[in-house]
Amino acid sequence: MLILGIGLSVIVLLLIWLLLDPETEPEEMPGRVALIPKGNAEEAFLSFISQAWGLETPPDPIEERLQAAQAWLRERIASLRGPRRWVRDFERGVMRRLRRLLVEADLPWHPLEWIGLTLALMTLGAWVGLQVYRLPGFVLLGALMGGMLPFLLIHHRREARRRRLEFQLADALLLISRTLQAGGSLYTAFAEIARQFPPPIAGEFRRVLLELHLGFSISEALEHMRERVPSEDLSMAITAIQINQQVGGNLSEFLEKVASRIRERVHLQNEIRVMTASYRLSAQILAVLPLLLWLVLFPLNRRYMMRFFTSGIPGYAMLGLVLFLVLLGLLVVRRMTRVNL
Repeated sequence: MLILGIGLSVIVLLLIWLLLDPETEPEEMPGRVALIPKGNAEEAFLSFISQAWGLETPPDPIEERLQAAQAWLRERIASLRGPRRWVRDFERGVMRRLRRLLVEADLPWHPLEWIGLTLALMTLGAWVGLQVYRLPGFVLLGALMGGMLPFLLIHHRREARRRRLEFQLADALLLISRTLQAGGSLYTAFAEIARQFPPPIAGEFRRVLLELHLGFSISEALEHMRERVPSEDLSMAITAIQINQQVGGNLSEFLEKVASRIRERVHLQNEIRVMTASYRLSAQILAVLPLLLWLVLFPLNRRYMMRFFTSGIPGYAMLGLVLFLVLLGLLVVRRMTRVNL
């Protein structure tokens, strides 16, 4: 064991030396030639003769092998660092995306907290599928349904917040226009919006004012606001303000036109939503009802429902057909009730 330990220690030290030893050569005085090179007497004599006659000695094969081994090890280590860098970049991208979604939904959570909640719900769904239905497929289905719940929640809050902000945006733009006509500045108009209006638009302009206090320009602060709120109407208004900051122009008149257009568009969207509310609700109920009935009947009459899995290809084909028809009906109703303005 002692000999084995010593041998392994020598091998590890050799590898460390091959990886970390810098390829440096001893400094030589200019105008002088080394007469006694490294090696035995024969190599020294050959080196002296070659230097005297202007010849070159052949390179040492052992040194070449060591250099090749060192280069190979460095290449392998560089190749191993590639996947680790890719994983780190992927992690940063996921965290950045989750942080942006939480900000858009106005949820004061950290991305790690959101990931923890998602994993907990996935575990709960998998446990329910295992304990109630006792099938591997239901374990996967329960985990998927539990993992989808947080993302459905964040999507619902994001869309609701965007609609509320668009409903308030026309009045906010009119206030900015009136403030500019009265001789005020954009900073004064933003402060009035943050003070007079209710959330969520008041909170967004409050963040803009905070960034202005921190040293950001108006264009940069509004660009950050555009990233937080995915709204076409708000993006158009921010673009107009940024262009006015660069080239000038009558910003108050343009904002009045944008505000009137936004008000008409929001009014028409609200009318369409009211007229199609019953159809959208019916489509959602008809889409969820077969799945709920199937999940309720399975533990009540397990032998009957297991025929979908024990009958082979016809049972799986029936399940696939039901799922396809439900999704097709949802897409058709969604396409019929959606109007692009």
